Amino acid sequence: MNEQELSAVLTRAGERLDPDVAALVAGGVRRGRRRRRRASATVALGAATVLALGGIAWQSAPGGGGRRAEDLAVATSPSSPDDQRRLPPDDVLVERLLDHLPEGEVTDVTTEASGGGPDSPIQRGLEISLLLDGVRVEVRLGDMSIDPTRWARFVAPGSMPEGCDASLVDADKATWHEAMRTASENAPTFSSPEEVELTPEQECVSWVSRKREQRCAAKPACLAKRTTYSAKETCGAPECRELADGSWLWPRTGDGGDGSDTSGFRGNWAGLFAPDGWMIDVAAFNSPDPDAGRPRVLRDDPPLSLDQVSALATAAFWFD
Repeated sequence: MNEQELSAVLTRAGERLDPDVAALVAGGVRRGRRRRRRASATVALGAATVLALGGIAWQSAPGGGGRRAEDLAVATSPSSPDDQRRLPPDDVLVERLLDHLPEGEVTDVTTEASGGGPDSPIQRGLEISLLLDGVRVEVRLGDMSIDPTRWARFVAPGSMPEGCDASLVDADKATWHEAMRTASENAPTFSSPEEVELTPEQECVSWVSRKREQRCAAKPACLAKRTTYSAKETCGAPECRELADGSWLWPRTGDGGDGSDTSGFRGNWAGLFAPDGWMIDVAAFNSPDPDAGRPRVLRDDPPLSLDQVSALATAAFWFD
């Protein structure tokens, strides 16, 4: 297990888990990850896009032959993670997405896997990024549930770092949060997971966090609190609304902040949280670089409307 794998799982667990090293490294790694994704680009040739992902190449005409996102069949989720669906192969998912985008030139299609592995408490997910007529469209498919039988093994802390204050394992919440705040001061920004170098304080916080989670996993009540999944609670926002199958949809539009952005940057997002644990988040922007400090705005509105990203998020084609 490495810091990025632990960070991914703890981030998915949200408020069910104590804050920990995820808060120290997730933001920097996420920014670097988006830059790496864009380094794996594909080439548009005339009216078709040639994709080469994972050694598999195919052609897909942009726009899906006149099909519209609004016409998509809506998925029906199983009622719990016990019957969780599985994703098709990456190339199949990308092809299905391209087949249901509106007409336009598709370039820079990249994918990145997340989670998964033999000992992982979450299923393998996928992030897809592309440019549609020069502006960014992103899809994230992630397992938000946690397998309790694998959780304790996954958070095994290993050896205590030299100089680490072991008393933090039993510290009250206020003391523990203060230690994390101290460790997070001046946290560096990483351009790739290989460049992650934690400070001694951060290494200690990481170890203590895992140790606290390991102790929790040994207590049935605490383990249940950590790993019990609720689509409603995971969605969390006041704007979330329940769908017929028990999924919760969170549509949103704007500048991604408090509305004070005067650059003209806009995005449309729709996040679906299904009862079986899957999250499908679809986003479209009017910029090719939405994560930049000052995004370049190339058009007034994103290439997908709020209704279109919502239709893609709730579509049945993501699963077999």
